[in-house]
Amino acid sequence: MNENEQLQGMEKMPHRLGQGVAQYQQQRDSMLASLEAYRNWLERQGDTGAERSLRLYDLAESLRRDKLMLAFVAEYSRGKSELINALFFANYRRRLMPSDIGRTTMCPTELFYDGDSEPYLRLLPIETRLRDESISVFKRMPVEWTSVRLDPNDVEQMALAFRALADVKRVSVVDAQAMGLCGADEALRASPDGIEIPAWRYAMVNFPHPLLKGGLAILDTPGLNALGVEPELTLNIIPSAHGVLFLLATDTGVTRSDLEIWERSVRRHANHYVAILNKIDMLWDDIKTDAEISESIRRQREQTAQQLNLAPQQVIALSAQKALLGKIRGDEAMVRRSNIGELENLLAEKILPARQEILYRSVCDEVLSMVDVSRHSLADELINTERDLQQLATFSGKNREIVTDLRDKLVQEKKTYDATATNFRVTRSLIQEQGADLLRALDDEVLDNMLVKGRATLEDCWTTPGLVRGMRGLFAQIVQQFQEVEARAENISRVLNAAYMRFHQEHGFPLLDPPALSMESGRQKLVILSQQLDQFARDPMNLMMEKRFMVKKFYFGLVAEARGLFVLAKEEVKSWLRRSLDPVVMRIQDHKRQLEVRVENIRQVHDNLDNLQLRTTTLQTQSFNLEARMREIVGIQESMLCGRATP
Repeated sequence: MNENEQLQGMEKMPHRLGQGVAQYQQQRDSMLASLEAYRNWLERQGDTGAERSLRLYDLAESLRRDKLMLAFVAEYSRGKSELINALFFANYRRRLMPSDIGRTTMCPTELFYDGDSEPYLRLLPIETRLRDESISVFKRMPVEWTSVRLDPNDVEQMALAFRALADVKRVSVVDAQAMGLCGADEALRASPDGIEIPAWRYAMVNFPHPLLKGGLAILDTPGLNALGVEPELTLNIIPSAHGVLFLLATDTGVTRSDLEIWERSVRRHANHYVAILNKIDMLWDDIKTDAEISESIRRQREQTAQQLNLAPQQVIALSAQKALLGKIRGDEAMVRRSNIGELENLLAEKILPARQEILYRSVCDEVLSMVDVSRHSLADELINTERDLQQLATFSGKNREIVTDLRDKLVQEKKTYDATATNFRVTRSLIQEQGADLLRALDDEVLDNMLVKGRATLEDCWTTPGLVRGMRGLFAQIVQQFQEVEARAENISRVLNAAYMRFHQEHGFPLLDPPALSMESGRQKLVILSQQLDQFARDPMNLMMEKRFMVKKFYFGLVAEARGLFVLAKEEVKSWLRRSLDPVVMRIQDHKRQLEVRVENIRQVHDNLDNLQLRTTTLQTQSFNLEARMREIVGIQESMLCGRATP
């Protein structure tokens, strides 16, 4: 097969995972199309305010940039890179990720597609560990990375570039310790010429693989040591993954170091995870029957599930190497025997749909709320137009006094409504002010001041117990701040409920149910962080560490994760404030506009009864147009609801 045929084969992606990612992309595109249809509908009505238009744009951008992250986690030599090659790169007819004997990925590696940039491999030098910035911060500093251009049409060039992921270097024990990469035992065993460490701290790979184009992203993590020295991986990057594949080796089973990674980095952090028993080909034996081999694999799966406290279906046994070899050779029998299809099906049928559901909750529900308000407002306008037509039909032959009376009643209704709307503006200002206070409580400055004071307290501690008490005290302040935010949100909810009820009782608005601010995920994260803190404080390796490194590790681990939690909480509060206020504000504005139109219609009839037929014709045309607009908005709503139910 030549190079063009290889690349064309990639585009077809016949396996189940490729189909699942294609469906994921199709659903995302469908959501984008519905969102765009609604935005265009609003523009044609001249009904889109600046705030609403900006929000719809932001939602569309969040959809376009959304990625499904799969993290591969394991100790060294469990076959992570080989499995990535088998799942995603077999159509290149060779290994791309380094997984040969003696050549394995030495740094965390993130693979994705960014259409705004040319394909590249970016490598963050290991020396950046001497600085305080986190990996997330360095991602926004391209100048700090070594960059290599990738040519997707040159497989050899890409494979050669990817070998840099396995680069190591020798440094002195002092330098390794300064970077936190050398413990006391390693220092004692070090040779005179120093110690071997990874050359790179983190790698980012951007290239146009079909699955990556479809929104998939991959994180390949090194073994236990790398996870331990980069707390951001365990506390931020891995927990943010939508699925975690935890690899074990069939020949070794669940080792002590495997269990340590499982407990520290996966079990309490990942959203969806599955254990992979790799290298089942080591059980393939020409002397044993197929039934005997299957029974051995079944026992191994059950034992692994028991050790990791998983359901049996969460453990998959396969051979990444045979899957890759079978795909390269076009040997379907070998691919089936490797059992990689079971993993592909799990990813396509469980993890991808779970991510779709999150997308629908975070984006579709908010847009559906806007669409629902638009539909109800349009329905009210259609009802009022029909009512006005009926009234005009009764005006024929009547005197001006009757029309005057109807006009005055409608004007009074508008005055009463305007007074209620004015009162609501005061309420809205109060809610916005309280909302601003709520957001300020989650500002970086608030947390920064807390952290600066907390770090100063830790630096003043002379004993390890004092350091541990200081860490727990700082964490208690973070928890208290989070609880205060929740209490303030409850006060805002009470004010909103009262405002919603007033419009329902006085003007017949549907009884809107303001959404509650759910911070349950944040509370769960705080519980996990608290457990991590206790684990950190009990870990002998941490307690034996020199104080400066212990404080630094704590700050750029647990504290960095607490910062990320506050950032997410702030975004959730912003979204909640919008979803709480926007529906009633939209109804108020639409109702006011409809009243103004009705008053103007009656006024024109009052001023010239001879104009009655013209006004009737105008209203009939208006009713016809409203019905057409209603059919369109109902179609948009049904399209969103249909897509929402698909996952």
